[in-house]
Amino acid sequence: RDAKKDAYWAHHDLFLLAYALWPTGFLRLSLPDEEDTEWFEANYPGWDAHYGKILREWKALGCEDPKSGFIPIQWLVQHGHQVYVDRVSQVPFCPTLAKCSGSLRAHEFNGQKHSFSDDW
Repeated sequence: RDAKKDAYWAHHDLFLLAYALWPTGFLRLSLPDEEDTEWFEANYPGWDAHYGKILREWKALGCEDPKSGFIPIQWLVQHGHQVYVDRVSQVPFCPTLAKCSGSLRAHEFNGQKHSFSDDW
C-alpha cells in the first residue's frame, strides 16, 4: 500500500544508515559532494532539508576522516534516533528519521525482543 512512497525514499533512508554504520563494518562509503547534493534535491524535492542537512553536519564534525573519531551511529543515538534491524529483511531502519512508510514494531517471543519495520 505504501510502495510508491517507499520506492521514492527507502533507498535514501538506507544510505543514511549505511553511512552511519560504516566505521563499524567492512566497507567505506563517501558522502555526496555538492554536485550530487544538487542532483538529489532536483530529483527528490525535500531531500536536502531531510538528508542533506544531516550529512552536512556529519561532514562538519569530521566524519570523512577516520582519525577524527566521529562515528555517525553515535550521533544518531545521541540525537534520539535508535537504529533497529528488521527481523525479516535484516536491513537497518530508523523510525524517527525514515521518510519511507516503515515504522517500528517490536514483538517479544521466548523472552527475546524482535524488531520489524512494518505491520506485515
